[in-house]
Amino acid sequence: MKKSQIWFMAMLIPLTMGLVFSGCKKDKTTECPTVDYTQLDTTISQAQQLHDNAVEGTLPGQYVEGAKADYQTAIDLAKDVRSKDCVTQQELDAAKVSLDAATQTFESQKITDVDPGALIAHWLFNGDATDATGNGNDGTPTAGHAFWGAGPAPQLTTDRFGNANSCYHFDKGSDIVVPYSTALNPSEISISLWIKMEEQPNNDYIIALDRWNGWKLNLQTSDFLFFTVKAITPDGDTSYYNRDSNPTSIDSLKWTHVVVTFKDGTMNFYVNGDLVKAWTDTPGTPIAVDNIPLSIGSDLPTDVYTTEEGSPFYVNWGGYFKGDIDDIRFYNTSLTGPQVKALYDYEKDNFITE
Repeated sequence: MKKSQIWFMAMLIPLTMGLVFSGCKKDKTTECPTVDYTQLDTTISQAQQLHDNAVEGTLPGQYVEGAKADYQTAIDLAKDVRSKDCVTQQELDAAKVSLDAATQTFESQKITDVDPGALIAHWLFNGDATDATGNGNDGTPTAGHAFWGAGPAPQLTTDRFGNANSCYHFDKGSDIVVPYSTALNPSEISISLWIKMEEQPNNDYIIALDRWNGWKLNLQTSDFLFFTVKAITPDGDTSYYNRDSNPTSIDSLKWTHVVVTFKDGTMNFYVNGDLVKAWTDTPGTPIAVDNIPLSIGSDLPTDVYTTEEGSPFYVNWGGYFKGDIDDIRFYNTSLTGPQVKALYDYEKDNFITE
């Protein structure tokens, strides 16, 4: 054999052996973990069915506007995890937990009916201050105290829809007085009303039962909503809960829907259907008021004020509302967020007649 042939064979043998051993190497492709899709698939299916069958609106059993879109976003995120290449069991389990939480949130946006008996008073102000519930909590328009300028009794004026004689204008201490009733002094409170406030240098008392010695709703610094409840705490002590809606304020000369709710441990402020401030440090129930009439438009009824300094009814410590007030609802229960939103969505578009 020629030297050139021997040299060629010597070079070919290592190359051939390399190909053989190379062909014997293991495939380095990553193997996906074994996972169980069952629980996430079931959760996604149930959530999608719940979403598709849900109806948004303002009626009990319906969901507040926008709830379905938010829920569908959560469902789609879970679906994205489900379709991910080489997804891990940990990722699938986390997606299920997140979707379960989204479902709980969505269900909390379902509007539940308010017990008809929970509406204690409803002052429509359509021509007068009669209580539309039939519970007899009728109001009497009253002239203001001399200290405030002795404003004439609240005057009927045009409401937010342009209807004449369908809301009341308040100024210089004028108020609407409602005789005291224990029904106006419940353990839970929700107050819903519409206001168009005019700026002035006092505390803008909107509605009150014995001012800070019972409960009161007013505007204070920077036009924040301010609610006070004098309460008996669980340990039997007395506490004054003064809470506000900061940083949300009320615009002047603009119709605004306001709701404040109180129950043992919580106080919430809503503006135009949205929760703007939630307090969770208010344990207890409102103290029993000693036969002081409710006042709309001032912190005390005109004839309860006194000029005696040091008296709990001292007029100089008080204040009044300047502007228009309409459609006041007073409940003996704490409304839920969806109930408040549904109430706002309905009242902002409809002239209330009952």
